Amino acid sequence: MNKSLLYKFLIGISFLMFFSCEEILLEKDISKEVEVLVAPVNNAKFFSTGVTFTWESVPYATKYQLQIAKPNFANPMQIVLDTMVTTTSFTQQLPIGDYEWRVRAVNSAYSTNYVSRLVSVVSDVDFQSNTVVLNTPANNLITKTALQSLSWQPIIGATTYQFQVYDGNNTVISDQTITDTGLNYTFLEGSYFWRVRASNGTQQTLYSSHAVLIDTIIPNTSVLTSPANASTTTNKDVSFQWSRIPISGSVEKDSIYIYTDNALTVLKLKNEASSPFTSILGFGTYYWFTKSFDQAGNMSTKSTVFSFTIN
Repeated sequence: MNKSLLYKFLIGISFLMFFSCEEILLEKDISKEVEVLVAPVNNAKFFSTGVTFTWESVPYATKYQLQIAKPNFANPMQIVLDTMVTTTSFTQQLPIGDYEWRVRAVNSAYSTNYVSRLVSVVSDVDFQSNTVVLNTPANNLITKTALQSLSWQPIIGATTYQFQVYDGNNTVISDQTITDTGLNYTFLEGSYFWRVRASNGTQQTLYSSHAVLIDTIIPNTSVLTSPANASTTTNKDVSFQWSRIPISGSVEKDSIYIYTDNALTVLKLKNEASSPFTSILGFGTYYWFTKSFDQAGNMSTKSTVFSFTIN
């Protein structure tokens, strides 16, 4: 390697090391923190296969690593689970047997030590105490996609699942008994809850439910009012005003676009805004319009383009 290439290589390595060190310095050192486990208590015994593990949050941690070994980490026959989560609770189905679970807090640069406890699943006679964990979509989903792939975690010993969809008036609009742990369902426009419970033929769990809002309607197009089209002003403090009839559904917002050319290629300002919106501009001619968006991802057509001149 010649001297020039070697020099560039060393500069590159120094650059990477600098920014890697910077990233570490920006993270809080949590390595001395002690993770506190909440439940289950040590040596807890369960008569259902669903176990919810809970721990306390650690300041400046971004994730938590949860591991479960059978029967323990000293002599593991199987690592049942090794997952990163952002919450401080996780539910896992465990066959009858003895286990050790442990948790540590982590961020991008540091981690705490693991803290562990023992737990046993003695039997599944208390089937009804299981909790059906709904996977997808996430709770309180707001979307313009009517066809949703619904899924949930299987319950050990379950033979069927009762699936229901009901609306905001608590009216059941779909009620199905299925053996799978998911299905595709097309929602109509509006707000709904979907819920699932498991059955082993003699016992049923409680229902677990998620909310979903389906909004497929694009927002109305705004009507611009001020500054009037092709108007002239000497005031650099410009008040932009428009109106729009809202549509019920997900939250709607407006964005304003201001250009300095009539081809709309040189963008002066783009902002999420509500009418009236004020901006200080210099001398010249400007072209502006608005678009509307909703929380479900729908977008309106752009409004009429207005121009005005400040001189």
